[in-house]
Amino acid sequence: MAFDLSEKHHRLIWNCQTCAGCQRGPQNPFGPTGPTPDRICPSYDKYRRLAYSAQGRLLVAKNLLDGKMELSDKFVESFYECTLCGACAPERMTRAGCCMQRAQPEIFRDLRADIVKMGKGPTEPYKKIGKAIKETGNRFGFAADKSKRTKWAEGMNIKEKADIVFFAGCVASYRKKEIAQSTAKILQKAGVDFAIIGDDEKCCGNPLVNSGQYDDFEAVVKHNINAIKKAGAKKVVTSCACCYSVLKNRYPEVAGDLGFEVVHSTALFAELIEEGKIKPEKSISGKLTMQDPCNMTRNDVSEGTNVPEPRKIINSIPGVEFVEMEGNGMYTWCCGRNPVETPDLALNSATRRLEDADAVGADTIVTSCSFCDWSISKAIKSTRSDKKSTDITVLLAESLGL
Repeated sequence: MAFDLSEKHHRLIWNCQTCAGCQRGPQNPFGPTGPTPDRICPSYDKYRRLAYSAQGRLLVAKNLLDGKMELSDKFVESFYECTLCGACAPERMTRAGCCMQRAQPEIFRDLRADIVKMGKGPTEPYKKIGKAIKETGNRFGFAADKSKRTKWAEGMNIKEKADIVFFAGCVASYRKKEIAQSTAKILQKAGVDFAIIGDDEKCCGNPLVNSGQYDDFEAVVKHNINAIKKAGAKKVVTSCACCYSVLKNRYPEVAGDLGFEVVHSTALFAELIEEGKIKPEKSISGKLTMQDPCNMTRNDVSEGTNVPEPRKIINSIPGVEFVEMEGNGMYTWCCGRNPVETPDLALNSATRRLEDADAVGADTIVTSCSFCDWSISKAIKSTRSDKKSTDITVLLAESLGL
């Protein structure tokens, strides 16, 4: 078997000391109390088996590259039960420090790509979504009416060309339209000149690159970049952390210099609030907590902070009581991310986050990623929880009276 993409990681994979710190500790950055100190990896937390941890996956990768074992269907199945959230990779994962140089997500992504080239992957849900993106341009496979992607923007008089382009993404375009609408309304309220690329917008490609379907991902990247440049963009704004991370970090790997800046909407909104161009005035009651998306903390090239912009936005809203869940910033707990691709894993992970919110007495979980909102909302419905989940753009729009 040829592991062409994985071979460049061979030496680093050998560095793994199999300390098990990437599973759940015992040495980790959390304190001795609360619900999160005993869990780091969502996959291991769900299945409690070595094969469902970074340690186990690296052991298999080492043996595959050394030719000491054959790639099995059982391993492939377990290998895709991972959100690539990067919880196994922060710099301070253990007190001694992990020698893997935070490369686990990249290694697993490339190994998945090798598995795809061998015809052994991806798993059926990822394969189905890949086909939907290829044929319809969106992860849900909506093809009957292409205008559905921009139905959320009807009557909003949004331009087709501007220096700033809003990239809505699949979830906000189809499943959580209030996120796309709130983002656009806030930008209009602030007097920001922006455009959308309309039906030319395709899925950002996150499911493709993360499942190892690199060839199809490359096609999506080229299409979206051409559409964005056609709209005259100097800056691309997205309210989805998954879209943000892929556009900012993965697109340059395919296309080189993009010729435009990629920012998350929270960074722009915090700036607009600071400049006085928008001012939240409507009071919102309740105890709120923040779900930091993995793709804005661990998996972003500018990681390492507690992502201050969302917190600035929340704290600018009158009447809000804000509390932090244990496990935030770089050490956030993954929402589950993939309710379709890995439903059991996603539900377990999101339900755990509801427990974290309950531990600090929060009644509302605020997210800054449409996938976080989608996954946590499904867990709330499934568990019949009295918690609420809302995207930060929807929260801000409400306080602005929009």
